[in-house]
Amino acid sequence: MLLSAIILTFILGLTGVRHSEAITERYHALSEHQWRPYLPKLPKLTKTPFKAPSNTTLQLENGEIDHLPPKLEKTTPNFHLLMSSEKDSDAFCKSTLSAMLLNYPPPTAVTIGQTFASPGRREREILHRIREYLHTGRLVHDEDLLLFVDGQNTWFQLPSDVIIKQYEAVVDYANARLLKTYGVDENKRQIFNQTIIFGAEKVCDGGIAACSSAPESVLPRNIYGADAQTTNENSLPARYLNSRVVMGPAKDLRTLFDTALKKLEEDISERQTMQSVFSDLFGKQQLGRDAALSESNSVTSKLRGWVGKTTEDHVAAERRLDAANATTHAEKQHEYSIGLDYTHTLFQPLLHTRMDEMRLLKHDNSTDLAGVRHPGTITPHLSLPPTLLSSKLPFWTDLYLHNPSPETNKPAYIDRLDFDFDLDRLPDRHTPWSNMSLAQNTYTGAIPALLLSKSSGISRAQVSFNDLWFAPHRRALLRQYFRTPQSPNGYHNSVVGGDRFWDQRGGRGGIWTSKQTWLPWGEVDGVCGTLAHLKQVFDDGKGVWMHELDFDNEGQRIREEEEYKKRLEEKKLKELEKEKERVQLAAENAKKEHEREKKEKLNRERLEEAERQKKALEEKEKADLEQFRATDEANRLAAEAQARKQELEASEGTRRSKRERRWTG
Repeated sequence: MLLSAIILTFILGLTGVRHSEAITERYHALSEHQWRPYLPKLPKLTKTPFKAPSNTTLQLENGEIDHLPPKLEKTTPNFHLLMSSEKDSDAFCKSTLSAMLLNYPPPTAVTIGQTFASPGRREREILHRIREYLHTGRLVHDEDLLLFVDGQNTWFQLPSDVIIKQYEAVVDYANARLLKTYGVDENKRQIFNQTIIFGAEKVCDGGIAACSSAPESVLPRNIYGADAQTTNENSLPARYLNSRVVMGPAKDLRTLFDTALKKLEEDISERQTMQSVFSDLFGKQQLGRDAALSESNSVTSKLRGWVGKTTEDHVAAERRLDAANATTHAEKQHEYSIGLDYTHTLFQPLLHTRMDEMRLLKHDNSTDLAGVRHPGTITPHLSLPPTLLSSKLPFWTDLYLHNPSPETNKPAYIDRLDFDFDLDRLPDRHTPWSNMSLAQNTYTGAIPALLLSKSSGISRAQVSFNDLWFAPHRRALLRQYFRTPQSPNGYHNSVVGGDRFWDQRGGRGGIWTSKQTWLPWGEVDGVCGTLAHLKQVFDDGKGVWMHELDFDNEGQRIREEEEYKKRLEEKKLKELEKEKERVQLAAENAKKEHEREKKEKLNRERLEEAERQKKALEEKEKADLEQFRATDEANRLAAEAQARKQELEASEGTRRSKRERRWTG
């Protein structure tokens, strides 16, 4: 009876009865093989009140306050977009264009315009710049959310508010899994949490140790079908970390990047990269979790032995956990709240995909979505995510016809952006998302917010930049994006303090550098402003961006480029001349300094020689004085001796005379 009671208690513990209050019954009903890309609402564990207006904002909007308070400022968390890109290339221009069209904050290009002697130097500089940005207190606060991407290989597909909601869903689902697996501590707090999400890859590129310790995907191994070649990397679910894309709160990312940069600087060899460092930290984190789990499972192992059900798998698992204990024992910290986007809800790599994995699909009556499903797999019904359905429509604008701005009573106006039917023509603003062709993973069912385009290697994914839903309308959408600040909503959001803005720095239609310098997009003195770049980005033949209506705008842009290059060359020449003058001045100053030091040295030597002579003279005088004193003393003693002798002789003579007189008498 005692053994039965122990076994019953053990079974109840495994089924999560202890945590039934923390995890909903709906979540418990989900088995490991019932994956859905967009789950029912789970217990919310994250706190990211992005764009949630403050009480002051609500009072202003409701008319409860009839005047603007002084120094009204944004109170909600910011959303930051960082990119790594040294080159102002066509790929970088497409990445930044797609970010603008989908209302992401102006990116900060952390390494734009820099050159590096080696890949290792580049990796360290990227880590250093991101860490430096995270520690910029006036820009970044603990609750802010940050997204870092590779600026050369990223296409944005879904709006910024959607990726944040999907990020929250992925984190909440992961935290529910962690709570079910690891439980709570003695204070009833969840032991392990997940807040930082990296991309997930099917192929490991992080070292043997990091690859072997990476946890399995949350998806079943046969998601690509029971007959899939398990030895084929494209037919296995992604389980390895991709360091080129990450999203998470600034506070946790700050700790992670501090550790990563320190680890990278400890070994400055070329084999150390961002990929290897983050993969290693992720692997050690999992080993630490395995070690923690082994302690709670020690009673389980004993019970299995008592009931005679110890298997080879259990023994192998226990050995791996023992290795985890030994590996992580010396580490001061191995928990960084890192997780991966296993289902590609946020980030979808286009490399190492199956031929039929990525499809461009419309979710209206024109597409037979059931025919896209894969027989024999657990592929869910292909649908649009609820986060996208609740987002603003793809072509929606409040600049409808000639809406006046609330302050000027005139149509919203920006120089060179007057409404032009040919340039600004868009589909009906009520067009739903279901009419858009969206890149969808037909195995996980996810419609990713970002697509990680192939930088190298052969990809079977038949998706290009021109296939993205916004591509046919990119010029008109970008013109609409530039007009937004002077729309009625734009004016309103500014007036009430900017709580509904992503970034407190401002800026629209450009990028920030790591030194907080603003570079306009599409202009020769900024980024993506050459005619060659613009023709790659806009292939509609309508002319140079923002100068479409100018006469001979392409020829004018070429001349502007030549003039700008000439100015840059002149500036560079002036800088070289200044540098030459600086070098000459430095050489002259060095020569003068050398002469001065030489003169000072000679003076010092003369002073030292004079000092030596003075000291020698003083020593000679002292010696002479001593000698004089010694001679004088000797003479005095000799005189005293002579006088004494004379006294003695006189005394002796006197005595002798007395004796002689006495004898004669």
